[in-house]
Amino acid sequence: MKSLHKAVAVLDGFSRAEPSMTLGAIASRLKLPKATAHRLLAALRDAGLVVQDGTRDRYRLGLKLVALGNVVLSDLALFHVAGPHAERLVNQSGETAHLCAFDGFNVMSIDRREMQPARNELVTIEREPPHCTSTGKAILAFQPDAVVDRVIAAGLETFTGNTITTAEALREDLDQVRERGYALDLEERQYGIRCVGAPIRGPDGAVIGAISATGPTERLPTNRLPILAEMVVATARSISEALTTRTG
Repeated sequence: MKSLHKAVAVLDGFSRAEPSMTLGAIASRLKLPKATAHRLLAALRDAGLVVQDGTRDRYRLGLKLVALGNVVLSDLALFHVAGPHAERLVNQSGETAHLCAFDGFNVMSIDRREMQPARNELVTIEREPPHCTSTGKAILAFQPDAVVDRVIAAGLETFTGNTITTAEALREDLDQVRERGYALDLEERQYGIRCVGAPIRGPDGAVIGAISATGPTERLPTNRLPILAEMVVATARSISEALTTRTG
């Protein structure tokens, strides 16, 4: 089981910012002997979960993970139900809508809708940092303390000067999310971008995801945020009701 956890940690180390890594970088990041890291990578390579590039010095994620991700999406009710509601939010607000799911450990961006979508745009699944995105905080605010503690223990990475980086500040922000019913990202993830996110509940009432409206700061001044929040909260509520009806 320990080997499985280590193998998962190897996969978790890849990201859009770092899509490929050397054996040495992987071993250093996981604080493993190179021989152990090499053995894990060999097993993952044999399973098609990672591949080596032509120089055999760098590793990247394998296409088999794309196939597995598509299986997840095909069976994810949130992905199928939320689409029309996200489109409506885009048309009402004029801003980009992001849909995120939560599996108890990770906040994952699973869909994005825009006023002028790119042609032949593929759905991309990407992990979202829960402490500095509106969708992440909208989800995190309604999770058990143990989940919040785990996020804090993993480290609150700094992305901008506005990023929340202390446990106390994060807990205070989550209190505000619960009080008003929506979360804000005020250039906490990326300079020049503001977001408003609201939680989506499953049929049992548990928060399983969130939806947000995102736009440039000049289009989202402070006085517009409450108006946008009403649209986002209403959209999240509609999706929650649709999920309940679907399983009813």
